[in-house]
Amino acid sequence: MSYNYWISLHQHDYFSNAGGYFEIVTSTKDYIKYAKKYNLPAVCITNHGNISGWVQRKRDIESTGLKYIHGMEGYTTMDLEDKNRGYHTILIAKNYDGVKEINRLSSKSFNREDGHFYYHGRITFEELQRVVSNGNIIITTACLAGPIAQNLVSSDVSDEEKRNRNNVLQQWIDLARNNRDNVYLEVQPHDNVEQAELNSVLQDYANQYNLQLIASNDIHALDQDHDRLRKIIKKGKRNGYDNDDQFELWCKTRSEMVDEFNKQGVLTQESIQKALDATVDIANSVENFELDRNPKYPQLYDNPEQEFQKRIKNGLLKRGIDKLPTDERQAYINRVNHEYSVYKHNGAIDYMLSHQDIINAAKEHGIHFGPGRGSVGGSLIAYLCGQTEMDSLKLGLNFERFMNPERVSLPDIDVDAFSKDQKWVQQWILTNPKWHAASIMTANTYGLKAAIKAVADGMDRYAGKPAYIQSIRNQIGDDGVVPTEVYEEHQQLIDDAKKVVGVIDSFGRHAAGIIIDTNTIDDTLGIQTISGWDYPVTQIDMGEIEYLKNIKYDVLGLDNIGLISRTAELAGIPFPTPDSDFIDFEDEAVWNSMRENNIGVFQMEGDRAGKLLRDMLSSETIRNIHSNEAGKDVKYMDLLSLVNAGQRPAGSSYVDAVTHGRFKDNGHSALNKFLAPTLGNLVYQEQILNFLVDFCGYSAGRADVIRRGIG
Repeated sequence: MSYNYWISLHQHDYFSNAGGYFEIVTSTKDYIKYAKKYNLPAVCITNHGNISGWVQRKRDIESTGLKYIHGMEGYTTMDLEDKNRGYHTILIAKNYDGVKEINRLSSKSFNREDGHFYYHGRITFEELQRVVSNGNIIITTACLAGPIAQNLVSSDVSDEEKRNRNNVLQQWIDLARNNRDNVYLEVQPHDNVEQAELNSVLQDYANQYNLQLIASNDIHALDQDHDRLRKIIKKGKRNGYDNDDQFELWCKTRSEMVDEFNKQGVLTQESIQKALDATVDIANSVENFELDRNPKYPQLYDNPEQEFQKRIKNGLLKRGIDKLPTDERQAYINRVNHEYSVYKHNGAIDYMLSHQDIINAAKEHGIHFGPGRGSVGGSLIAYLCGQTEMDSLKLGLNFERFMNPERVSLPDIDVDAFSKDQKWVQQWILTNPKWHAASIMTANTYGLKAAIKAVADGMDRYAGKPAYIQSIRNQIGDDGVVPTEVYEEHQQLIDDAKKVVGVIDSFGRHAAGIIIDTNTIDDTLGIQTISGWDYPVTQIDMGEIEYLKNIKYDVLGLDNIGLISRTAELAGIPFPTPDSDFIDFEDEAVWNSMRENNIGVFQMEGDRAGKLLRDMLSSETIRNIHSNEAGKDVKYMDLLSLVNAGQRPAGSSYVDAVTHGRFKDNGHSALNKFLAPTLGNLVYQEQILNFLVDFCGYSAGRADVIRRGIG
């Protein structure tokens, strides 16, 4: 049957830019709006050499009721010995098996050790043959950089080159003949001599071998305005590819495509209509699939519960809990039993085991970590297993902030290590044969100032005048506000730059985050390599990873840890922890020295933090606090924590009062006692949780839901 629309199955969004060659300013959401406007049922994106961002792309497309079609424009080389950049080849997934096959091909193409990667990721013809024969993907011969166009024999080449081209051409024709339902010859309507010649050859092949044509416009832009913008930026970056900028590579309706093909004057009317219909037939044949959103904890032990119990028991002995008085020991046992039941209920035992394995390997290598960061400090079991040095029972920290039965989000433990040690830990994780691991991709996007430079570099008025461009950028504040006089003088530049804000320019990696899975990730997530990092990086970002419930492990670099470690070594003392019996946390001399000089005090080194610290630790403030009945037991560490919280935006309502020792009277003795460490203010997340449980009668899980809502 014939349709009154067509669907672009060769289409790029700005994720195509990440390969080092800027091409696109259009987002998937732009294409979604176009599809909705013209009543198209599906959206397909085939970015150059990658499937990056595909999970979010699928979510965005399907959230509007459209069908998601998974694709990629790969670079196919006949073999890895041939140092060429590969023939452009469109790959379309027919089903979820096809999605995984495309992802696996993309992942493998980035291998820089076996020859796959050459300027960009490449796949081999043999690999392509194999997946096509499986029947889960459709391929098309793409554009003038595709395998047919690049191997048409011309008179100005040697006889040997003619033989080589004919040989390659025959292999591609055989691939199409052997897989007629899954290999299409791609025709495009551009007003270009070479394209017209290619279309003529493709129509002849289709007639001679009973092959199928498919229409494409090789879309690189939503419309002519986006096309204009991308060409400006390409000009500024001195990017160019043959004569592709002469082509009208933007979205076109079916009637517009027919008009362009007719203007080209090569294909018959029947061929044009069939080639356009083929896009809809393929889209209709693509199967929908659901993403696996179950937690993906590494499965490292045959009996994880037994292993977890053994480690907890060892921790009770190592931490000396067995030597405590009976009632104190029982409190620890009760807390352990409670936490264990939650870990088991949430299926997180495997996570805790794998995280401890990482910590243990690093400690065996002589690496020290910070005593504890974030909510994991509330887990007594994490303390017993050496994943934190915070005794949550002694310090009154809340476990439910880290994990509870009503919490749907995954556990997340951040650990701090000296920067050079951070690299060792990350390398150990990323090369461990027990699992599959990758650093987490980040997308580098244009802010307004960067967009102004990118656009100005390609505009005649500004090109070649870097100082002039910088002077414009210098007049724009960090908040992105453009002064009226600047806008009036540079209106076109500013308007264009604003359209480019948020466009991806390149990929990087999260400095700390790594995902681990004992199942393969090259086919489910997709992996890649990036410049300056010798290990795999995911092709989806943090938000997509959290959505799929892949587990991430954060190892943060903190030079303070290195300073502490080196100082302890020089002083001939063990690496200090909150349990260290040689530390007097109430030593006034230390606190006074901190008041005099805040350099090296974690999160306190800024000018404002230093002032608040001086106010808080002044003799007058200390006197005011201790003169209040509720403040007699307030410790110096309480005050340091309060300064840390008070300098944040949420502390603006109380920071002046607390740094001068003024208590807030809440009109209730029990509440005043409860809030004494924060001078009567409800400050910390643990306080919110405990307040809701102890004063309002909430369950710990429900209290955590509210706590996160407040956050």
